[in-house]
Amino acid sequence: MTKILLVEDEQDLRFSLVHNLEFEGYDVTEAANGPDGWDAAEDGDFDLIILDIMMPGIDGLTLLKKIRGVNTNVPIMMLTAKSTEMDKVIGFEMGADDYLTKPFGLGEFLARVKALLRRNRAEQAGKTSVRFQDIEVDFDNFTIKKADEEIHFSQKEFLLLKYLIQRPKQAIEKGEVLGAVWGYRSDATTRTIDTHIARIRRKLGDQNTNRIIQTVPTVGYKFVADLEN
Repeated sequence: MTKILLVEDEQDLRFSLVHNLEFEGYDVTEAANGPDGWDAAEDGDFDLIILDIMMPGIDGLTLLKKIRGVNTNVPIMMLTAKSTEMDKVIGFEMGADDYLTKPFGLGEFLARVKALLRRNRAEQAGKTSVRFQDIEVDFDNFTIKKADEEIHFSQKEFLLLKYLIQRPKQAIEKGEVLGAVWGYRSDATTRTIDTHIARIRRKLGDQNTNRIIQTVPTVGYKFVADLEN
């Protein structure tokens, strides 16, 4: 499920936004001030973060800077009552991906949320290679290197790893993986996925730490390593 962090100090607005986001099927974590927002951002893996600018404790721009210091990939939308061009320029230069001025309609808000999520997924899917830890995965050439030494992966192992990488920090159901990697008409089972994950972990040196791929009980698997830009 797509996870969103909303940091907004106006209680009525926060309640309304959370209610509508959850109605759309998102998993929402809410915070009423900057410090609580920072704690949540540090502890959770989110697909989108929404920040109000004028907040007690830590203002939205300071929080934006702190988050960008540890996570350059998550899309961030700023909510603000300010509307000058310079305010927006400052926000974008500090790493914001979108900027919505209050008051705004719920329809526009939800459309902006969906657009940011789509764009981020497209960017992840469009990458030709990625790096994490001491590992490099080249999607075009179907190669994987660990500490600059190539590792042999079967086609299904490579496609399974690629599928997880392109959906970082997301819990992926086994049924979804079967359809995407093996095809729904295949005779492969969820046990097949477990076996391939075990092989991938062993080849990447992740079998004891699970710092690259984590098991999500009763659901499936999640790619949790931090991708380099």
